[in-house]
Amino acid sequence: MREAVTVSQLNKYIKEMFSDDNILRNVIVKGEISNFKESRGNYYFSLKDESSAIQCIVFTNYSGADVNVNDISDGNQVTVTGKVAVYEKAGTYAIYVSKIENTGLGEYFLELEKLKKKLYELGMFDKMYKKDIPKYAMNIGVVTAKNGAAIRDIFKTIKDKNPYANVVLYPAVVQGENAYKTIVDGIMKLDKLGLDVIIVGRGGGSIEDLYCFNDERVAYAIFNASTPIISAVGHEINDSISDLVADVRVATPTAAGELATFSYEEFESDLENYKLTIDDLVERKLGALRDRLENAKRQITLLAPKAKLERYKDRLKHERELLDASIYNRLTGLKSRLERYIEMLKGRDILDKLGRGLSVTTTVKGKKLTSINQIKKGERILSRLKDGLIESEVISLKKR
Repeated sequence: MREAVTVSQLNKYIKEMFSDDNILRNVIVKGEISNFKESRGNYYFSLKDESSAIQCIVFTNYSGADVNVNDISDGNQVTVTGKVAVYEKAGTYAIYVSKIENTGLGEYFLELEKLKKKLYELGMFDKMYKKDIPKYAMNIGVVTAKNGAAIRDIFKTIKDKNPYANVVLYPAVVQGENAYKTIVDGIMKLDKLGLDVIIVGRGGGSIEDLYCFNDERVAYAIFNASTPIISAVGHEINDSISDLVADVRVATPTAAGELATFSYEEFESDLENYKLTIDDLVERKLGALRDRLENAKRQITLLAPKAKLERYKDRLKHERELLDASIYNRLTGLKSRLERYIEMLKGRDILDKLGRGLSVTTTVKGKKLTSINQIKKGERILSRLKDGLIESEVISLKKR
C-alpha cells in the first residue's frame, strides 16, 4: 500500500507540474469577462465561454504586465495572454494575465443593451410612472429566497424599526434559468393582497446570478403592479432591468427594509406632538370665546337697562355653561380619538398574534374570510402564518 502524502505535498507537486508545462507557461485564451472586481490595486475576473470559466488575475506590480484597465469590464469579449499557475496555499489555479486585448461586447450584454433600449423607448423607465413609497407602510411584501441572507436582513431591519409591521414573504427562486417564473408569480400574487409596498431582490451575487432580474417578463410584472415596488438586487456595478423599472432602486436588502418601514418610536412621538398641538389650539380657541363672552357681558351691562339685564342673566349663564361643556366635550373627544388610534396600531401586531399559533385566512384574491358561507367546496384559500403563506383547497365544509 502506498504511503499517503499531505495536502501541501500534493499542491506543491501540482504547482511544479504547471510550472514545467511549456503550454501553460504561455497561453492565449479568448472569452467574455465576468465578475470583475478590484482589490488592493490588483484586478480579478472570470473568463468564460458557453460552458466553462477560469479565474484570471492581473497583478499591477508585475513587471511583464501590459494591461489597460479600461479593457477590463463585465461583458467585454477579450483575448488574454499569460501563464496558468497554481496558488499552492488554496489549491486553486488561475491565469496570471500579462496582456489583454479587447474585441468587443459579449453576446449576453449586447442582448441586454437591446432590451434596455426597447423598454426605455416604451417608457417603462420614465419617472412619470414611478409610484411613491407610502410614508406609513404597515403591510410589506417580500419576493426573495426564503432561506437567504436577504430575507433575514429585511426582517431584522423592519422589526427593529417597527415591531408592529406585517411582513408577507413569497419564497422565490432568485437565480437559475427558470427563476424568473417564481419572481413574476410572487409579484403578481402579492400585488393582489393590497399591501402597502413590495420588496423584490436578493443579496447581491455574480452577473450570472442576476440574470433573472434582467428578464423582460420580470420587468413587465414590476411595471404592471399596482403596489409600489422597491428593487433590492444588491449589485451596484450594473443596473439590472428590475432596478430601472421599479419605483425605487436601493443597493441592498437592508436598505430596502429601511426605506419600506417607518420608525414606530418616531411615529409615537409625532402623535404626541400632534396631540399637544391640538390641545394648544383648543385652549386658544377656548380663551378667545371666553374673551368674547366677557366683552358681550360688558356690552350688555353698558347698553341694556338693569331690568333687561336681569332677564337675560340666567340665559347668559346657561349659554356659557353649554359652551364650556361643548368645548370640553370636543377636547375630550379629540383626546379619545388619538388614544384609540394608538391602541388600534398596537392591536395590529399581526406577527405577535401569528406567533401564538393564530392564522389569518383569505381567498386567493386577498379577501378576508370571517364566515364559512364566504367560501365553497373546491375553492382555494390562503392561510397566513407567522413565517409565510399556505395555499390549500377546500375539501369539505362543516358548519357549527
